[in-house]
Amino acid sequence: MSKLKFYFSVIAAKTAAKLLRLLHMNATNFPGQVGLVLCPNLLSYFKMPQTVIAVTGTNGKTTVSNMSADILRKNGFPDIVSNSYGGNVDTGIASVLLTNCRLDGSFNSNSAFFEVDERSAPHIFPFIKPDYIVCTNLQRDSMKRNAHTDFIFNILNSYIPEKSTLILNSDDLISSRLGSDKNKKVFFGLEKLPDEIPSDDSIICDIVNCPICGSALNFSLKHYNHIGRAVCPSCGFTNPKPNFDGVNVDRESHALTVLHDDSKEIYTLPADRITDIYNVLAAVTLTRTVGLSQSQVSSALNQTKIVKSRFDSFKIGSTDVIISLAKGQNPVACSGVCNFIRHENGQKAVIMILEDFYDAKRTSENLAWTYETDFEFLKGDDISQIVVGGKRCYDYLVRLLIAGIDKSKIFCCVNETDTVSLLKPQLFNKLIIIYDLFNVKSLDAIKSQLGSALERN
Repeated sequence: MSKLKFYFSVIAAKTAAKLLRLLHMNATNFPGQVGLVLCPNLLSYFKMPQTVIAVTGTNGKTTVSNMSADILRKNGFPDIVSNSYGGNVDTGIASVLLTNCRLDGSFNSNSAFFEVDERSAPHIFPFIKPDYIVCTNLQRDSMKRNAHTDFIFNILNSYIPEKSTLILNSDDLISSRLGSDKNKKVFFGLEKLPDEIPSDDSIICDIVNCPICGSALNFSLKHYNHIGRAVCPSCGFTNPKPNFDGVNVDRESHALTVLHDDSKEIYTLPADRITDIYNVLAAVTLTRTVGLSQSQVSSALNQTKIVKSRFDSFKIGSTDVIISLAKGQNPVACSGVCNFIRHENGQKAVIMILEDFYDAKRTSENLAWTYETDFEFLKGDDISQIVVGGKRCYDYLVRLLIAGIDKSKIFCCVNETDTVSLLKPQLFNKLIIIYDLFNVKSLDAIKSQLGSALERN
């Protein structure tokens, strides 16, 4: 009977997906929802491709997934079953599988690649057992879902299959401990870069005590938050040695030097923020571990660009414009963008549109996360203006004042799309816009106004 339910769910999901596409609607989750209602143990019936890869973690998993899948496609993996345009929870992954499988649950492709939400591990990994699992990092996230790293670590670690080779961040003393002795583990890490200003003044550090004996850890390097190198003075607990170790970045030539098996390998960096470097390291480590050569990976990275929906830069008149996703309600991600802003040269203005429109559909936005975000990084004299847009703009005003930012620099605008009208172009030569993932429509409206607002500068 269950097998019949599976056949019926495949037919129903494929029909639903086709109807949604005919109606020009999103089919990323609904077919999977239909399939899982009709057959709750749906995922156990798929005859998965020969090679299955999953990428999870708090920050960077979408970029690492898309970059890695792109490298593989350029090197002999042309027909990857992937959720690159779909949801990363069980319904999204079920949708991808249902719309790509044959009636019996098998696939034409010999490989599958999934971005997996870390909290969805209990719903996915018991049925789909990846050959390789990448974890980019584990950090505090939305207070409503993933605020405590131990909570997320335990969920994820409890469901990692023993067969999976783990690709782990050696500089993250939380996620680097994932898996058991039965899992093969390959680590990537990053040495202190010659031009790097370590971020040791963040208010966020998700691991301060040794997980083995409880003693206070001694950090010798913090790239950002708790991501870096540390040792326990009592029991000697420390970072695992990276198999792929980033040892240098040449920002002029956009090149990353990686030490692997005592040999130096050079890879192109599509972008060179510290988080971008870690994303490239994760993608390189995965694709090299899967079996690609250094030249294959390097050649593919030469053609890779960071998706402009997450980071973009251009010039209007004499003003440089940078647009960066800040992943609202995520204090680590937003702090990272604030850290990036403070190290940018020039006289700067910042537009902040961080209200989560998706969240507003279900609940009122919780702003407690803003008090764990390093808005203090924005109080430098080289930032002339901060324009905050959205219905909660005055709540952000309070947080920015607590951060020590001069009130005369802060401008509030209840309507996000009117923020451009408050800019004073004579005060800056670089504009940085930070936005939440679900505020793309507001961002598009703002971008359409920039020409007339800045060209007079």
